[in-house]
Amino acid sequence: MACAFLGLATVCIYMKLVMAEPRGTDQMHETANIIHEAAMSFLHQEYTWLAPFVFLLWLFLYIAIDGQDNGWEPAASVSFLFGAILSATCGYMGMHAATEGNCRTAAACYSSKEEGMSRGLQVAFRTGACMGLGVVSFGIFGLSLCYAIFGNTNALGGFGFGSSAVALFARVGGGIYTKAADVGADLCGKVDKDLGEDSPKNPATIADCVGDNVGDVAGMGADLFESYVGAVVAAAVLGATEFGTKGVALPFYIMMIGLIVSIACTVHIKIGMRPDGTPPSLDDLLGAMRLNVIVSAIVITVCVLFLCVFLFEQDADIISDIDGISYDQLNPGPRLFGCILLGLIVGVLIGMVTEYFTSHTKEPTQSIGRATEFGPGPVVIQGLGMGMLSTVVPLLLIVCAVLGAYYLAGFYGTAVAVCGMLSTLGVTMSTDAYGPVSDNAGGIAEMSGLPSWVREYTDGLDALGNTTAATGKGFANGSAVLSALSLLTAFARVADIDSVNLLRPVVVIGVLIGSLLPYVFGAMTMLSVNKAAQEMMHEVRRQFLANPAILTDPDQKPDYNRCVAISCKSALKEMLLPGVLAIFSPLVVGFIFGSHSLVGMLMGSIASGYLLGVKMSNTGGAWDNAKKWIEAGSFSINGVVQGKGSDCHKAAVCGDTVGDPFKDTSGPALNILIKLMTRFAFVCAPLFDKAWDFWWVGLILLAAAMILVAAVIMFVSQEGSDDEEQEQVEAKEEPKAEEEDKPEEAKVEEPKVEEPKAEEEEEGPKDVEV
Repeated sequence: MACAFLGLATVCIYMKLVMAEPRGTDQMHETANIIHEAAMSFLHQEYTWLAPFVFLLWLFLYIAIDGQDNGWEPAASVSFLFGAILSATCGYMGMHAATEGNCRTAAACYSSKEEGMSRGLQVAFRTGACMGLGVVSFGIFGLSLCYAIFGNTNALGGFGFGSSAVALFARVGGGIYTKAADVGADLCGKVDKDLGEDSPKNPATIADCVGDNVGDVAGMGADLFESYVGAVVAAAVLGATEFGTKGVALPFYIMMIGLIVSIACTVHIKIGMRPDGTPPSLDDLLGAMRLNVIVSAIVITVCVLFLCVFLFEQDADIISDIDGISYDQLNPGPRLFGCILLGLIVGVLIGMVTEYFTSHTKEPTQSIGRATEFGPGPVVIQGLGMGMLSTVVPLLLIVCAVLGAYYLAGFYGTAVAVCGMLSTLGVTMSTDAYGPVSDNAGGIAEMSGLPSWVREYTDGLDALGNTTAATGKGFANGSAVLSALSLLTAFARVADIDSVNLLRPVVVIGVLIGSLLPYVFGAMTMLSVNKAAQEMMHEVRRQFLANPAILTDPDQKPDYNRCVAISCKSALKEMLLPGVLAIFSPLVVGFIFGSHSLVGMLMGSIASGYLLGVKMSNTGGAWDNAKKWIEAGSFSINGVVQGKGSDCHKAAVCGDTVGDPFKDTSGPALNILIKLMTRFAFVCAPLFDKAWDFWWVGLILLAAAMILVAAVIMFVSQEGSDDEEQEQVEAKEEPKAEEEDKPEEAKVEEPKVEEPKAEEEEEGPKDVEV
């Protein structure tokens, strides 16, 4: 825990340094305050909605798990509550840091034309480091405290389940919020009215900026906190049965080393002007980021080697027989180090493959950009094809990691490999979390009327953020599937399952249901984004029609608050159903068909969810960067550059619109889905029976889930009808208000219009009479 406090102290120092930076002009300050207040307001409302849900789960664990006489300590419910609180704290901390650092990043870019990009990178990266180091520090602190208080690994399972529950709703709710605003702003602003990125004339601009923080900071922070905690929980549970206390301590030591190295590697990052006096390119910025990650990985590898050798020096024969495989009588330390090294290598390779398929400097993304010549349809087709191809190599790498780690040290080796993969999370998440900060900085610069070169600097930082974010999503996908497999093994051991016959009907049923769940979950989130985006587009177009002066008069400001309210309401309402699906599915299948069928369901969901998540994340990232490739003027047809406002750009925007919920809502949320169901099954393992003795309990839970779903649908429908009635009332009142505001103008214009008609009427009656 001392290491965790060191990390939190570093976060406080970084936050103080960020707050000491100037905030720029008064207009920048005002815009940043609006974003900050709207983002924090949504977070408060989201946590208010989550509180009853968390309480019900806590009550269930307290009665069903802690109240059972099955050898478990009464710790699951307490640890669950603690994990949920820390997960929410990570989101709050990251949101506060991001909404304070965005304006200061824009001001740093504005401070100097020569060093502006380097200064902006430093501020944005330090802001991201607050999130990255905070997530790692809170994870180590929470897990250490639970284990110290209760003294067993069962408490760790409850802590992990609490972090997963909050992460699911934070990721889904944040994803719906940000993509509803993003889609509405792009289609109504860029396509309909040819407005620029983050134009102050677009009513959805503020909602879009708020969404960057809600989805990509708070949601991502809770997501990676859950991944980090899940890796340690799986390794500790399996290590306790194989190596006792040392097996539990190893993942904690790995993460402790990773945190210390991450602190050292986030102290400073700088990139200057190129020798020819031009701003640094995307490759220059990416190289500076990679240097920190590579250095941290090398240092962690060396430290972990000594750790494994000396920690298991006296246990030469303890690994002689694990999972039915016989090993030589050697020190198990080198074998475990091989698993950790394998996890690090696979993680880096997955990141490289993801970067290849999503970076706008690589052929897959450029092929999507070239397809814009033929319209939106080929863009969508090319993107989907590339997204499907992008799943091949990552899956093969996961297969190699599972196979290699298993033959080195059994399933414990697989769990330790995940810890190795996530040991650099403090640095990698800093590079990932900095992206939304730089994106907001560009929006603030645009809305504040800063010079164009400032926007060029922030766009460069934003483009780098898109690449690092896509790489981070690939990294998260790989760690998710390995962590879920490790937790599945832990569940099988707690449920006393030695093997599962895949030819049994109940197991086949479980596999089929599990394969279906990610598609149902993805459909729910995609349709939620579409519904919220349609409401946003309706509001933006209504404002353009009601007040056309928004587009021409700089003094006329759109009503940003209405768009923010639409995103907020939609996100809160639409995040409920996916959560119900994730929580009730393991319980219903486990009670109706037994624990063997539940193993099949979890296996099916892991396989299906991983491939679907990789495809969605990579496809969305490629569509986004193909649009930016067009905007940078890199594509030309017959010598004519196809930049912003061209037909090719509009086609790319359509592809990006489809990809937004892919990469920022459904894709990342699938990772949490498979881990949440696996972790919930592990916590509730003592409740399930191998036979069908408690099928009636499953039917009761299924009926309860259906009632809850119906109640949620009725609530959402009622809210929607109330909103429509309010809009109709406001639409009727607006013309009356306009007539009252301009009575004199109407009187002046009326005679001018009617005079010529009066002359025609004078001649008309004569002809009729004749």
